[in-house]
Amino acid sequence: MKMKTAIFALAATLYATGAMAAGNLYETLKSDPQFSTLVSIIDATGTRHNYTSGTRTVFAPTNAAFDTVKGGYQDMLSGADRTNTQALLLYQIVPGVHTPESFKGKTVTLNTLQKDPVTIYGTGEKLHFGDAYGADQSGEALTASNGVIIPVDNVPVPVFDTADDGVPVPAPVMTRTPLN
Repeated sequence: MKMKTAIFALAATLYATGAMAAGNLYETLKSDPQFSTLVSIIDATGTRHNYTSGTRTVFAPTNAAFDTVKGGYQDMLSGADRTNTQALLLYQIVPGVHTPESFKGKTVTLNTLQKDPVTIYGTGEKLHFGDAYGADQSGEALTASNGVIIPVDNVPVPVFDTADDGVPVPAPVMTRTPLN
């Protein structure tokens, strides 16, 4: 009986201190209600494997971020534009483990899983992912067994070009259908 009590006490201590291994990125996202929309989109697009294998950092839009998408995000769930939605999800993932602290005081450009570069700005008050159509860190980073999840306040969209007046033009990542 003393052995069971000792094991339980050790397990409770490890859990309380965060020393036990976390689930993978997908499991960690799924266990946190603020990412339920993102998890539904991951499931709808068949991209779960990008969150379960490899070492990665995910700049994860929260439910509140998806709620601000003009025209809504229902087309991302329906599979109507699956290829563009998959590209959008891959743009939010960079290889390797990067904490917000690792970006502090730096401007870093990394390639995303979408294969395009993204600039991450750690020089401002908030960590910023992307350029004109990027997102700011909106909460504490979460550690998973295969990486880090950094909650963000917007759905980042890559910028591929600029208009003649120098204003960034968002990439044609997804099409929207009006909600009825």
